[in-house]
Amino acid sequence: MLNSHSCVNGKPILATLADLLAPVPFSEFIDAFRARERLHVSASDPTRAETLFSWREIDTLLSEHVLDDNVKIMRDGVRVPRQFYTSNEGKWLNVGAFHDLLPQGVSVVVDDVARSIPQISQLATAIEREMGLNTHVNAYLSFSKGGAFKPHWDLSDILVVQVHGKKRWRIWNTEISHFVETDRTKINTSVAPDQELELAAGDVLFIPRGAPHSAAVSTERSVHLTIGLYSETGIDFLEHLRKEAAKDPRLHIDLPRHSSKEELVAHEAMLKQQLHQLVDAASISQFLLEGDLARLPALQTAVAEPSVRMDDILRLTLRRRVPLPDVTRESRPQLVTIGGKARHLSPASIDALRWLFDHDPATAYSLYGGLSTHGQESIETAIRELLRLGFLVVNRGG
Repeated sequence: MLNSHSCVNGKPILATLADLLAPVPFSEFIDAFRARERLHVSASDPTRAETLFSWREIDTLLSEHVLDDNVKIMRDGVRVPRQFYTSNEGKWLNVGAFHDLLPQGVSVVVDDVARSIPQISQLATAIEREMGLNTHVNAYLSFSKGGAFKPHWDLSDILVVQVHGKKRWRIWNTEISHFVETDRTKINTSVAPDQELELAAGDVLFIPRGAPHSAAVSTERSVHLTIGLYSETGIDFLEHLRKEAAKDPRLHIDLPRHSSKEELVAHEAMLKQQLHQLVDAASISQFLLEGDLARLPALQTAVAEPSVRMDDILRLTLRRRVPLPDVTRESRPQLVTIGGKARHLSPASIDALRWLFDHDPATAYSLYGGLSTHGQESIETAIRELLRLGFLVVNRGG
């Protein structure tokens, strides 16, 4: 379904996972995701990602935030010491020294860039809601040939979005199909990579977690985003079981190291019985649902409720889809759990969330059309309620 997205200089912002994957259908990406296979999306419009992170925003970020804790300068996997580009014991940016570094093969790495760039935050939120997975976005800014890191692997699946310039990627097949933090394999860079490709501006590349890879700038400058997708594993489920086990007072009893063999055997049998009961009662579906209900909305900095015009773009800040009760126009407010907190929401607010889950982002005009049975006054009140709770933001249209 096509939505009305907000624009920058007349160009639409990539607002959803479907936008990012186009022209590849979402179903093809999900097939690759499940099969742990790489996927390259070649963009027909090389400028399509520029509205996510414009050069003006990049200049502002480097001017005002390059000394923030989430910004580092890397070269071949080694962090450049801050004293190379700061003065007054690291308190001030030495602009001349910083610019001298840029053509020397360094990359500026901005961890969690979504907290500084609203449209990246909104895209990450939409992707997380669609996938049901925690997301984290880093930006990599390079101004000469070279790379920030040596060949390495990531502990999450990644979507690479080439925003400006071009970058050459070399990827090796992983020896472990479901790579986790405790796995360690040596990367034999003397062996030819299994895939080598150049990402052009607007392109997207999916790399499953654990697949060794490296990237190097092949033009004068390059900017790309890496969107990490973090899946829960059986290990996470076991950690959930451990927390549940901690609630059982029988599992608090000391192990009988200094007791008789008979007492040890009896205690072991009791423990195993309790653990079996715990495992049998556990539900993966419930575990995942509890995570969804506890996930906080994306951080928003608005301090006032804006007046909403019909051509304004409404965007959800909710990172997860949550269960919503069935309501009618005459229903009383119902409890809805979001971000670990249950709140009474009006029927119009509940239906607005339900509609936006399937149409986000959308104009206020289209929301009114989708909720016409509630009446204009109820919809206006619902929008104000969702804005006040931080579940909704407004991007100016026109």
